[in-house]
Amino acid sequence: MHDPNVRPHVDRYVPFKQEGWGVALFIVLLAIGSAAFATIVHQRTYKHPTDVRFRAAGESSSGTSHE
Repeated sequence: MHDPNVRPHVDRYVPFKQEGWGVALFIVLLAIGSAAFATIVHQRTYKHPTDVRFRAAGESSSGTSHE
């Protein structure tokens, strides 16, 4: 009934386990969100040093001198 040359059947089913994929997805989304937020803040607040609206350190904001 059983041929000695036939290998016995081995069940190879591996049950699905999430094993931290939810946490990994959260970290990836957090990194993407942080990069997007930093880009938006940079675009809205960055002024090039040669920009005429850029004030030097110690310069009075009122425009009057204190002499």
